[in-house]
Amino acid sequence: MAIAHKMALGLLERQTGSKGLPLASFAIEVDLNLDGLPEIFAYRYAPGCDGIKCGNFLFVLEGDSYHEVLGDIPGVRLVPQDKIALSPFKRNGFFDIQSNTMTIGWNGTRYVDVSTFPASTLDGAAFVAACQKSKLGEQPAEGEAEQAATACQCQFNRFQVVGFKQADLDAYTASIAGQEVEYPIGDKEDAWLALSKSAQDVATGCDVASGKSQWPPAYFDHGDRPQQKLNFGAFLDACPAQDFILTNHKTGSPDRALALCGCLAREIPTYGVSQDGLDLLAQYYRDEISDADVEAQDADLLTAHDKASEACLSQFPAK
Repeated sequence: MAIAHKMALGLLERQTGSKGLPLASFAIEVDLNLDGLPEIFAYRYAPGCDGIKCGNFLFVLEGDSYHEVLGDIPGVRLVPQDKIALSPFKRNGFFDIQSNTMTIGWNGTRYVDVSTFPASTLDGAAFVAACQKSKLGEQPAEGEAEQAATACQCQFNRFQVVGFKQADLDAYTASIAGQEVEYPIGDKEDAWLALSKSAQDVATGCDVASGKSQWPPAYFDHGDRPQQKLNFGAFLDACPAQDFILTNHKTGSPDRALALCGCLAREIPTYGVSQDGLDLLAQYYRDEISDADVEAQDADLLTAHDKASEACLSQFPAK
């Protein structure tokens, strides 16, 4: 929360033109697409909030910039915090969000009311049969057949909700039924991979909704120390302005540098770096001290920093 709070300060100032986070405000990280790089959700308090410079904000890194993705949905800014929850289901790679009585879903660039998405009407008999067969052994245990039927029906219902086409469902059915499928190549391969990923997300969402499973965490490979409560302010001020961060081929913009620095702030302490070490790195990033100066004070600090950097950059999203 400390990292999210610091990151949100600048994003909210740019979005609203207002500085600071008043009392009763907060910010948290939430990984809505499970890519290991959290989005930033912030609530900015103001008495008699008008939903323009205050309320709920969600910042998603897309391309070179953080974009606020709730502002076009009437009323969402003003929904109370206890009326907001994540759905067990994903759409276009991001979790749906329950916002009071409205469900909002990802359209590829932002969140919108899910009632605006096209649904479909499908013939699912072949899919349900293939799905149930794939889940059951030769001699299913008591209750397994019923559980499989429920899970497969949930998947079919969700395929219609997210607008699967009949041809897509038929192709996916053939793949799980073990039939000979000529997998697309070239330009069509990406579409097939996206279809398969969407279908798997539907299956996982149904298992999560039934209490049978959980979404896997998308954590980076990191150190073996527990996260510590540190003051990240100086580090997160210095890090995005450092040339070797800003000009890295995976960053290249101030917002992407900020996202990378947020990741570094999360990861570096898991390698045993203390507040003193983090403050040293802030000085290092401000070019106030050299590599030799750092090593003279903490021989292990730059090694820990480099491991954290490798972990963050290895999964940092492409532009």
